[in-house]
This record gives sequence, structure tokens and C-alpha cells, in this order.
Amino acid sequence: MSGTTAGAPRATTAAAVDDPPSGRSDLAPSGLEPEGLRLSFSRVDTYRTCPLKFRFGYVDKLPSQPSPQLSWGSSIHAALERWWDQKLPSPPPVEDLLRGLYDGWDDAGFEGMDRDEKLRWYGHAQQVLRRHHARHASSYVPAMATEAWFELDLGDDIEVVGSIDHVTPTPSGGFGIVDWKTNRKAKTRSQVAGSLQLAIYALAARQLWGAEPDWVALDFVVPGARVTVGRHEIDTDGAVTAIRQVAAQIRSGEFEPRPSPLCGWCDYRGECPLFEGDGPDVPGTALVELKRLHRRRRRDQGRMAELEALVRSRLGDDALLDLDGGA
Repeated sequence: MSGTTAGAPRATTAAAVDDPPSGRSDLAPSGLEPEGLRLSFSRVDTYRTCPLKFRFGYVDKLPSQPSPQLSWGSSIHAALERWWDQKLPSPPPVEDLLRGLYDGWDDAGFEGMDRDEKLRWYGHAQQVLRRHHARHASSYVPAMATEAWFELDLGDDIEVVGSIDHVTPTPSGGFGIVDWKTNRKAKTRSQVAGSLQLAIYALAARQLWGAEPDWVALDFVVPGARVTVGRHEIDTDGAVTAIRQVAAQIRSGEFEPRPSPLCGWCDYRGECPLFEGDGPDVPGTALVELKRLHRRRRRDQGRMAELEALVRSRLGDDALLDLDGGA
């Protein structure tokens, strides 16, 4: 996959927001490290939805179950990425889009489902992609980038990573950012303007291409609607503030459950104390903190050795004895 245009800074590409390029670490090992906290939009969004769900998924790393909805959405996403990533001067035929669906079909969420039901899901995906092709073929412009990976440093040892689905050149010489969504219904314009995800992408664009996008959009491929807002309608400063607030709460260990209508679909009901679960594993929690303290001790010991050498060279050993006595 390519994620650049001629003359533009190279954008590393990856398959999904939470999949860093090979050789890079994921979230900090414990998820609670005061240094090097690595987040993404989906992680921030999960925390804001339910801090305990974030903990179960990203700190305790409990497995989640595949679902038809997730597999169906990822299959459509893979087909769209492959089609747009060709960057041909004229629109590739719809058969290319359907071939991408066939080759990239994710069957994990459909295990145990009867064949006729699987075919209904597959046929619906074909309809969605045919409609997408019909919407965009007449106004087709080769993509500037697809799945453009970014690693955004927000300061305070907070890094936000992700990949931008589709970057398209604009007539003004700039570019627009599109994120594909498989929601059944499109969001309103005000909801799109308030999208934390698009604000993060606008910030990442400055890093990748040295400029802000002309506009950002969510393309709801199921209803066939794209909702676009100008860059000045996106609150990037507010996004940074929101992410830093979430980072502070994660670092302070705030993982209380937050009940909502989404609880009925949560993978972690069996562990959640609001339902039948007993909550986070206490020994596991202790182990996480113990590892963190050991890392901190090694770091502090190294710094202490440097300071002791400096004090000894300037003030002599007596100064160190005084310190020991004060301790």
C-alpha cells in the first residue's frame, strides 16, 4: 500500500487504526505507564464510553469476541481500501471493488452461522459497494493516500496513532480527508463537526503533509451519504484537551464502570461488577503496578548513580554520608 503523493512527506501505512507498523510497540506494556502512553481514537473513544471496558480490553488485554457486524464492516473497509489504493487515472470497474470484497472477506464473525444467512450478509455488502461505486465513478479523482499511518506527539509523553482511510486532492491544490463508516444511519452535520476522530486526523495531516485539510468528511457507505465540514469547523484544540484529560485519568487508574445502553453488547459483561462479574483481577492489578514500580526503580537508580558521581566530584564522600544519615 502507498500513502504518499509526489513531493509529500512519506506516510507509513498500516491495516487498521490499532495495528502499528511492524517493529513498533502497541500501548505501553501495562497501559498505565506514566511515560510513553500510546493511544488511538478508538482507545480514547472506548475510555470515554466506559473506563472499565478500556481497562479490560487494553490494560488486562482480555480477548473480545468477533461479531458479524465487525467482520462485515472490516470486509467492506478492506475492499474500499484496495479499490481506492490503485490510484488509477480513471475509476477502476465495479468488478475490482467486488473482487476486493471476495478476497478480503473476514469470516471470523460468521462462524456457526448457516450458509444462507452468511450469503445474505455477503449480498448486502455487495449492494453497498455497488452503490459506493455508482456514487463516486462519475466524480472519481485518484487518491492522494489511503490508510496513511501517523504517530502524533501531543507532548506530556502522549502519542496518538492511527491511519487515515482516504486522502483526496482538491481543486484548490489542497486535500480533503475521508473516513469510511458502515453505520446504518448517517450522522448529522453538527455531529460530524464535533467528531474527535476527524479532529485527530486534521492534526495528523499537519505532521504528514505540512498543511491542514481543506475539509474533512465521514462517508457513510451503507446509506450512501457523505457528510463534509470545513477545516475551520473542527475543534482541534478541544480534541487535544480531551485526549490529555483521558490520558490523565488512565494514568491515575480511573477505571470505573459506566453503564449505558451499549452494555447489552459488551464483550466483558461476564467480568463487569455491574452484571455477573467480579471486576478486575486483583492479583493481576498488583502485578501490573509491581512491574511499573520495578521499571521506575531501575530508572531512578541510574539517575542516582549519575548524581552521586557529580556530588562526590564536587563535595566529596562526606556529602553522600550526610545524605544517608538524612535518609
